[in-house]
Amino acid sequence: MGSKLAKMIEKTNGALLAIIVVLLFLQVITRYFNNSSFLWAGEAALWIFVWMVFLGAAVLFYKKEHMIVDIIEYFLHGKQKEKVEKILTKIIKMICWVFLVIVFYYSVLFTISVANQYAVSFELSRVYLSAALPVSIVIMLISAPTVSLLMRRQLSRW
Repeated sequence: MGSKLAKMIEKTNGALLAIIVVLLFLQVITRYFNNSSFLWAGEAALWIFVWMVFLGAAVLFYKKEHMIVDIIEYFLHGKQKEKVEKILTKIIKMICWVFLVIVFYYSVLFTISVANQYAVSFELSRVYLSAALPVSIVIMLISAPTVSLLMRRQLSRW
């Protein structure tokens, strides 16, 4: 994932947040004045929120702004710190890769399993909701430095 895609996702998430605010505001207003509301607005806001969270996680992964624990770095100093950081970085990247691949696999299985389920408020398959996780994981895997490097090498061969 390049910085252009990250910026596009950030702008999309901003627009999605605005849509959520408008939907929920309209739901509150119609409920207050008409004693009835849009039945689908709450569920639509939930679906949009789920997509925002997972797309935002992919951007944070790309920017390396996800939560980290740096307590080990706090206790280490000098050359010892540099060596341990390199080793820990490699271990953490491997763990992230394994975790993402495993979660991707099970999220695809889950997405397939909900194909025949539909939203309560509107006739839309839950596949569109649960697909947020595998899509965001693909973005994370593509944005990982190792994959980016491999893709650049492959493209340069062509």
